[in-house]
Amino acid sequence: MIEVNANFHTLSGNIMNRKDDTFREYRKKWEDWPKNFHTGDFPLHLDIEASSVCNLRCEFCETNYDKIGTKYGYMGFDLFKKIIDEGAGLGLYAIKLNSGARGEPLLHKNIVEMVEYAKQKGIIDVYMNTNAALLTKELGRRLIEAGLDRISISFEGTKAEIYEKNRIGAKFEKVRRNIIEFIELRNSLNPEMPKIRIQTVATPEILPTIKEYGEYWSKLVDEVAFIDFKDYSNKKKDLVSDWICPYLWQRMMITWDGNISVCGFDYTDNHRLENVKKDSIQKAWKGKEMERIRKLHREGKSHMIAICNGCPFRTTEILKRK
Repeated sequence: MIEVNANFHTLSGNIMNRKDDTFREYRKKWEDWPKNFHTGDFPLHLDIEASSVCNLRCEFCETNYDKIGTKYGYMGFDLFKKIIDEGAGLGLYAIKLNSGARGEPLLHKNIVEMVEYAKQKGIIDVYMNTNAALLTKELGRRLIEAGLDRISISFEGTKAEIYEKNRIGAKFEKVRRNIIEFIELRNSLNPEMPKIRIQTVATPEILPTIKEYGEYWSKLVDEVAFIDFKDYSNKKKDLVSDWICPYLWQRMMITWDGNISVCGFDYTDNHRLENVKKDSIQKAWKGKEMERIRKLHREGKSHMIAICNGCPFRTTEILKRK
């Protein structure tokens, strides 16, 4: 059986607790589609890499171990609109800026306009991951006014020495102040939106203090959470397992230069499918290669897929079973 969101753990609160029926419909499909091996006509969610450039160099980031495959850059606004226009016409519910570990979305000069455009086109869940080092009051205000629905702020630990050891290039007190000011601004402008999550990677030194971390932030934000630590320095290949990845029935990633990838863990260009500059996302989602990958997962042969063999998400989940 597929476990949905297995690498994510809530400590307190719930930013998914929204009242609108369309959002609830989206989250039901998020749970049901992988369990029923159903794909629909289009991904429920797109990870959109506004930027592959990052302002920090984090200890636990895969880019420390694998050079990313595409050149560093920023997604053109016209390309972003093309992605949203296709998705909006085919039932796309949600987007996340950015895709994951490859870049920081607040570096993009048009990030506010991206949020605003997606909301204008009817995307019900416009979501952002950020390290918050660049989250000024003015930028925070503009993002809130643009209609941002959810924001996950990555912040390791509760003490400067732990945070700064993991988030190289950031200062604990400055970023903490950015977060507090954003929370206060949100509460004054619109207490309901965006929903705010503080999350940490549960590194071996942070995991023992994870309860303290939850208590530290729980009174301030809508949700506190942690994500399983993935040891990118020790990739285990050829692990045979019946573990099935839920992403294949939920989402896809679009890189800053338009490449469509199987998922957000493809940092190295191992498995690009199409490019939105000349092909459709729907074509990739419903195409033979995606169907081949899904079939191998269902048959317990996901280790035979280049991008999946040694995938840190897959490896972590399989080893958790042992």
